[in-house]
Amino acid sequence: MTIFSILSWIALTLSITGIILNAKKIIYCWPVWIISDIFWIVVETHNNNLPQIILWFIFLFFNLYGLYCWTNERKNNRQYE
Repeated sequence: MTIFSILSWIALTLSITGIILNAKKIIYCWPVWIISDIFWIVVETHNNNLPQIILWFIFLFFNLYGLYCWTNERKNNRQYE
C-alpha cells in the first residue's frame, strides 16, 4: 500500500466524517472537510487528474466560504443573546 493509497483512505474517512458532522449541524464539519479537500488535492495531483484537482479546489473554496458564513452567523446570533 502506497502513501497515496493511505492518504486516499484518510481523505475518504474525513469526507464522510464531515458529512455526518454537517448533518448534525456541528461547525467542525468545515475544518474536517477543508483537511479532506487538501488531501484529495494531493492525491489527485499525484494521479495527474486535472478535472478532479479543479473540482477539489472548488470544494475547498466553498468549504472555506461555508466556514466563514457559519462563523459570522454564530457571531451575529450571539449579539442578540
